[in-house]
Amino acid sequence: MQEQNQNLPPEEAARPNGTPQPQRPSENTENKENTAADAAPVQEKKAKRRKKNRRGRRADNALGTSKGVETMFRNAVRSEMELLALAATKANIMISLNGFIVSALMISGAFVFSSSPEFLIPASTFMVTAAASIVFALLSASPERIGKMRALREWLKDWVFRRAKLSDFKSRVLAKDNRFFGGEPNVLIYEDCVKIPREEHWQKMQDVMADRTQVYEKMSDHLYWLGLLADKQFKYINLSYAVFRWGLLASLAAFVGVKTIPSLTAPQQGNLAELRTMGINVFKGVYEPSAVQQLPDGRIMVAEDEPNHAFSILSIDKNGNFVEDEALDTRIITGFKRKLNDLEAMTRDDEGFMYAMTSHSRNRKGQRSPDREHLMRFKIQNGEVIGLTSYDGLTDVLEKDPALHDLIREKTSAEVVFDEINIEGLAFDPVKKRLALGFRDPEFNNMALIAFIANPKEMMEKNAKPVFDEVAILDIDGGGIRSLNYDPVLKAYIIANEVKGDTGEKSSTLWKWSGNPKDEPQKLNLPNLHHMTNVEAVDSVNINGRQMLLLMGDEGSAEKGMTAKYMLVDYNRLGHNE
Repeated sequence: MQEQNQNLPPEEAARPNGTPQPQRPSENTENKENTAADAAPVQEKKAKRRKKNRRGRRADNALGTSKGVETMFRNAVRSEMELLALAATKANIMISLNGFIVSALMISGAFVFSSSPEFLIPASTFMVTAAASIVFALLSASPERIGKMRALREWLKDWVFRRAKLSDFKSRVLAKDNRFFGGEPNVLIYEDCVKIPREEHWQKMQDVMADRTQVYEKMSDHLYWLGLLADKQFKYINLSYAVFRWGLLASLAAFVGVKTIPSLTAPQQGNLAELRTMGINVFKGVYEPSAVQQLPDGRIMVAEDEPNHAFSILSIDKNGNFVEDEALDTRIITGFKRKLNDLEAMTRDDEGFMYAMTSHSRNRKGQRSPDREHLMRFKIQNGEVIGLTSYDGLTDVLEKDPALHDLIREKTSAEVVFDEINIEGLAFDPVKKRLALGFRDPEFNNMALIAFIANPKEMMEKNAKPVFDEVAILDIDGGGIRSLNYDPVLKAYIIANEVKGDTGEKSSTLWKWSGNPKDEPQKLNLPNLHHMTNVEAVDSVNINGRQMLLLMGDEGSAEKGMTAKYMLVDYNRLGHNE
């Protein structure tokens, strides 16, 4: 043991036996400590990287697998594109179908109008709705900026509720931000891509590709945008189909109405065959005849009290039937170059001039109207109005002429007031070359007034003031004059009016009057006259060499599709009531 201690270093030899030797830092220990200190930052970086990787794995778990996400987006986009293609196909179908309908109706419209004017109602209804359906289909098929339309809708809504002004339109709708979906460009949306410069597009594309979350966000926005686009297209397609559907139903209803309503609202027309056995016929395009006169060339001129159909020219075929000509009627009406409202009387003088007169009555508001105060002279040649002259101051003369008022007082001893004027009769006196005016209003002592104008030629050629040389006050059972015509066969005047019967209902009545103010009119007996109402047009006409009395009733209605009736009477059938 001593030998061992002798061999030990002095520090260790001095220690008692069993005492542990204290350790000294060795060179290896120092190297290990230096290595651990250097490895600490590296370990910290590795820990952060592992933490980040765990966070990324959690994010991946939240979004699902990359393949699953890609499959979802792929299927969703494919589905949206198929919907857009379906909407485009439907829009093309509606455009083609309705375009064909509109073209066909526009081409055939003229033929429909000339042959059956009443069918313009269903035809025009179908054409208008088909055109509207095309508009909605075009809106569906045309590209549109979703953001801009949304801004427009929001601005309109605010403008309606007065939260925005017209001046805000430019800033809210046309502003650049409103041109992009979501307020900023999306490189996956083609409408946004074309609105930004190439450099900006590349920069935004890099930003998207560098961030996986942003990639999914942009793809989601793109998918949402496709959904909005599909919704817009199908919304307009639905409107197009709805307009077409309801337009078709409305056209069918109008067609049925045109065919059935006249028969429901006009039962008085009865059976046409039965009426013809009584000598009564029905017009095709004449509705409210108020005067009739045969032209020198043999055709029949009819006046109506509606300005849109003031005159009609009727030809006579070999069977004695009237032939209407809508195109000629339009040319004649246009030839007067003025609005003719409430035409009520016509006659023809010995020089072939036609005289036509409006009622000179006031309108529904009790006011005078220039288009109701015409007395015209003209001729019809080759389908044209020639030699047209007019006297438009008759109302003032009737109200203020002392000579006329004195003539009336001598006959009636009544107060003469022309506040209410309604002239519905006009006849030419072939003996004294003067005009006879038949008044529906005013009446004097419940009797009708006829006033004679001695200078009609000077009135029309020199605008001379009318000279009233005679009046007649006639008792025709209390009804004002509806028609006044000189009959060359009877050598007397034919007067038509409406008289109340025992039941209180009015019925048309014919009177024969010599023209002498001292003579009383005689009532004519015509058995079938009660099948007509409101007879206002009477004339003696030559039908293929046979002289007959023509009567027309103002009982139709253009709005209801009810045409007027007329009767041709043989003079041998006229009888007098004693």
